[in-house]
Amino acid sequence: MYSFPLPYLSFLVHFHESHDYFECHEVLEEYWKEKTDQSRDSVWVGLIQTAVSLYHHRRGNLAGAKKLAAKALKILEKRKSELTELGIDSEAFISQFEHRLQEIKEEKAFTEMAIPFADKEVVEQYRRFHASCAPSFLKEDPSYLYNKHLLRDRSHVLAAREQSLKERHKLLPTTDPPANP
Repeated sequence: MYSFPLPYLSFLVHFHESHDYFECHEVLEEYWKEKTDQSRDSVWVGLIQTAVSLYHHRRGNLAGAKKLAAKALKILEKRKSELTELGIDSEAFISQFEHRLQEIKEEKAFTEMAIPFADKEVVEQYRRFHASCAPSFLKEDPSYLYNKHLLRDRSHVLAAREQSLKERHKLLPTTDPPANP
């Protein structure tokens, strides 16, 4: 039914419909970690950094927005053909995001942006995907979107980290000094 990865389609819905750039980052990062070689310069990282840059810009963190936009642009330039394979008009997208970086440098107010597409199929698939799960993509309260990294429930992430630490601690050799004779 879908030829594009579902996390990518989810990313596009969050990007264009709810403008939840933090969630864009979450869904693509999970996909990048689980389904790719985790290359730091993959097209997925470029898209993740684009979304996080927009998240920072909206929150007024211009230094973070500028830093991530510059990193994203380097990757996106390098991965133009992969952007095109994802149905994105790579030239227009990169140009638009370069303009956004300039706006960040000039400390202009945040505005939402859209990813320009060159392939109608990706638009059809993302809209079909959105329609199939629309209730879960309702627009969030703006104050929640601005501060999602602080307000979201992270109990499952913290529990997983704690479990990992416990397991790692079991594997470490003890460093107790030898008993005195």
